Order: sequence, then structure tokens, then C-alpha cells
Amino acid sequence: MTEKRSLNSLVIYPDIEPGVIDNAMIIRCILEYGPTEEAGRLFAEEGVHLDEAQVVRLEFQNILRIDHLWMLKSLRKLTLAHNLIEKIENLDQLTGLNELDLSFNKIEKIENLDKLVNLEILTLFHNRIRKLENMELLEKLLVFSIGDNIIEDYKEMAYLRRFRFLRSVSFKGNPCCDDPMAYQFIKSALTRVTYLDYKIVTEAEREDGRALFRGVLRKLDEADEKSENERLAKEDYEARVKFYALSFVEYLSGPELLEAMFEKDPDGSLLLKMGGELNGFFEQYKEQYVETMAGLVEFALEAYNARQYEIKLFKDLVNDALEESVKKSKEIIIEYENKKRPLVNEMQEFINKFTTKQATIEELEPLIVDLGETFNEVLYHLWKSLMTIEMQLYEQCEESRVQFSVNITEMITKLLEVSRNAFGAWREQEGVWSMRQFEALSKLLGNKLILGDVPPELFEVMMDRDLMMNLVAQSSDNHMRFIDGREDLLMTRANNWRDELVQGTNDNEVKRNRDRILEINYYIDNQREEWTDMQMGLTEIVDPETVALLGDDF
Repeated sequence: MTEKRSLNSLVIYPDIEPGVIDNAMIIRCILEYGPTEEAGRLFAEEGVHLDEAQVVRLEFQNILRIDHLWMLKSLRKLTLAHNLIEKIENLDQLTGLNELDLSFNKIEKIENLDKLVNLEILTLFHNRIRKLENMELLEKLLVFSIGDNIIEDYKEMAYLRRFRFLRSVSFKGNPCCDDPMAYQFIKSALTRVTYLDYKIVTEAEREDGRALFRGVLRKLDEADEKSENERLAKEDYEARVKFYALSFVEYLSGPELLEAMFEKDPDGSLLLKMGGELNGFFEQYKEQYVETMAGLVEFALEAYNARQYEIKLFKDLVNDALEESVKKSKEIIIEYENKKRPLVNEMQEFINKFTTKQATIEELEPLIVDLGETFNEVLYHLWKSLMTIEMQLYEQCEESRVQFSVNITEMITKLLEVSRNAFGAWREQEGVWSMRQFEALSKLLGNKLILGDVPPELFEVMMDRDLMMNLVAQSSDNHMRFIDGREDLLMTRANNWRDELVQGTNDNEVKRNRDRILEINYYIDNQREEWTDMQMGLTEIVDPETVALLGDDF
């Protein structure tokens, strides 16, 4: 009997066949609920490519768990409504998702949405949610439905004030909606929301709410102002880091990298707890580091501007050469068209003479052959002229590319030289710090009175000179590896940037040259085909026997 109860307890929904998300279910639902009948027909004929699907509807499938969606890399809209889902999970791979519908499920908590940073529409209608949380990273949220859940405190909706683009909220059906003040609070608190439960919020309604909740709203405004200032400061910081990264010196402005080095070094952080004279030495170390790196950052930013100016000069030079080449090519084609026109007219006259029986094909044949040879000479001259212009352009660009490569390489080499000097100075400062650290700790070791104030975790170290020396040496080694790693990162990125820029410039020019040559040959072939078509127009009115007698020349 006990075994039977245990087995029954594993059956969550005994009267329902649970649905499991797999390829078969996804494909079946795409075919059944495709965006259009035509799309469904094409899927059926050509097969469903899951990595290309942009809209998937998995409704009324008795799904218990969200899973197996990672292959939907192009997904923009996902509907999982009317299922038995209890937890939001396994959506991290769907970073391009714009719309998510989880309505009519059994979800109790909003969670695991951090990766869906492009989400604009989120529907959680008719679930078991009590609290608004874990949505901070959904900065693009535009429409949010949380109606028919179990939110008991209407002030919970103040959480939505953080979403700058939120314009529509569905809230009806929560227990707190029975409170007549709920909607007055929401209308006054969510100042950016235009539609509440699909009705426009008027300014008069907002004003009524402000009168009732003036004190609460003032506190919310103060908190929002603080949050907004923090957000702007964070954006400014990230923008500066991004800009400095273009110069390969991100996080080198200020003491933060040095502080991060100590945070990653448990031995060094432990020794710093001794305080006293060590704190003064550490502050000196920090000041020297900041001054050294300030010089490197200043040079790197100036070097970045110089590189950008060099790139602009190179692009302007290439573009000017291209424009000149295009101008010359147009002149050559105009000249060709002027030479071609009388030849075409003459060929048309031959055709007219033959059709009006003013001349026989035998009489016209040598004239047509001569005319064709003349046309071929004109066409060859055109091809030769265009190819000459292109080769001159390619050689000119090649000279510019070589000089550009030299200039960029010299700039990067100078940057790396300054970087080596700065990181060398940092290593010297680390060596001085290590020596001072050892001296300060040795003094403490000889002072029995001060030892009584040593933190418990350091007492054993301070009682053993060899252990203390090893700890200082290990900390210094950790710091040196950290410094080496940051220098290597700067140099690797700078060299890779140079190589990619130079190689990309060369590859682009080679591709442009090949495309231009193909374009020229395509144009020449078209001109030749047009001439051949005119000749073929004559053959259509000449009997086959005569054409055979005239042979290949005709």
C-alpha cells in the first residue's frame, strides 16, 4: 500500500498526458500554427529548418517544463500559453526574442529572464505570481501583462517604474484590484504607461492619484532619481571603457586595475590587513601606478586619434583615385559609343538594302565582314583602355596600401614601446612595494607589543619569519603574472588590430579589382552579343542555304 502511494505521488497530473518539447512537437506546431497558410505549405514542401524559425506557438500541449528550445536561434516570438508550466527556465539561448507569451500556466515566480535583453512584449496573464521581480535587465520592455495573478499589494506595481519604454500594462484580475485605490496609485505611479488594461490613462486620472499618494510618490521619485543617476554614471563609465578599449588601455585610467590585482591575490590582501606603515606604502604605490598609467593612457588616446586620421587620409586617397578612375572610364565609354554609333547605323543600312532588294547578300557579305572587324577593333580598344585604367588604379592603390601599412605599423610599434616602458615601471613599483612590505612586516615581527594587535588569521604568519617571506614572495609573483598578463593582452590586441586592418584593406582591394575586371569583361561581352544579335537579325531573312554558303565569316 505504501509503495502504491509513493508511485501515485510522482504523477503530477494523472488525468493528463504530459507534453514534452522536442523536435517533433516544434515541427508539428510550426506546420499547424504557422504564421500564414502559405508559410505552412512551404514548410511542408521544403522542410522545417528550426534554426530559421522566427515564430513558434506551442499552445495547448500540456507542457510541464520549458526545454529543448536552444536550436531556435532566429526566434523572435514564442508562445507557450495554455500549458502546465510551473517554472520559467531554459530560455537563455533565445537572446533575439522580442515577444514571449507564458499566459495560462502555473508559474509562481518571475525568473531566468536575464538573457532576453531584446524582449519587448511579455505576457504572464493567468498564472500564480505574487511578486514582480528579476526583470531588471528587460530594458526594452514595451508591453507587460500580469493580469489574473495573485498580487495582493498594488504598490508592488511601482517596480515597473524602472522600464523607460513601458507603455502598456495589463493588471486586472489580481486580488489587490478589489481595493478602489489600486488603479489610482498605478495611474499616478506609472507615469510613462499610456494604456492600463487596454484603456488610455488620462492626465486627470493621474492627477487624482497624485493628490492621494503625494508622499509615497515623492519617495519613489527620489529613489528613481538616485537610480537614474546611477544608470547614467554606469553608462558613462561603460562608454569610457569602450572608448579606451579602442586605444587598448581600458581599465588603466585610475587605480581600479591595481585594486583588482590585490582583490585577486588572497596573499597580498591578507598582508594588507596588517595596516600601519603598510597602508602608507600602499598609498604611495597606488599614486605611482596611477601617474605611470595616466601617461600611457594619454599617449594611447593621442595615438588612437592619429591612427584614425591616418585611416581617414588613406580612405580619402583611395576614394579620390576611384572617382578619377570612374571619370576616365566614363569618358572612354562615351568615346566608344561615338565610334560605335556610325557602325551600327551602317549595319542597319546593309540590312535595309537587303530587305528592299537593293543589294544581294553576296554583295553585302564582304562589307559586313569588314564592318565586323572594324567593330571588333573598336571594342578591343575599349577593353584595353578600361583595363589599363583599372591596372593603373590597382597599382596606385597598392602603393598607397604599402605606405599605409608602414605608417600604421610604425604607430603601433611606438605604442607598444611606450606600453613596455609603462609596464616596466609598474614592475619596478611592484618590486619596491614588495621590498617595503617585507621591511615593514619584519619591524612588526620584532615588536612583541604590536604583535598583540595582529589579526588572528595573520598571527601564525607573523610568528614564522620564513612563512612570512614566502607569503610576500608568493604575493609578488602573483602580481608579476597579473602585470605580464595585462601587458600581453594590450600587445596582442594592438598587433591583431594592425594585422586585421592591413589584411582587410588588402583583401578589399583585391576583391574590388576582381569585381571590376569581371564588370569590364561582362560589359564587353554584352556589347559583342548586341552586335551579334544585329547580324542574326539579317540571317533571319536569309535562306539557310545562302547562310551555309557564306560560312563562318557571316
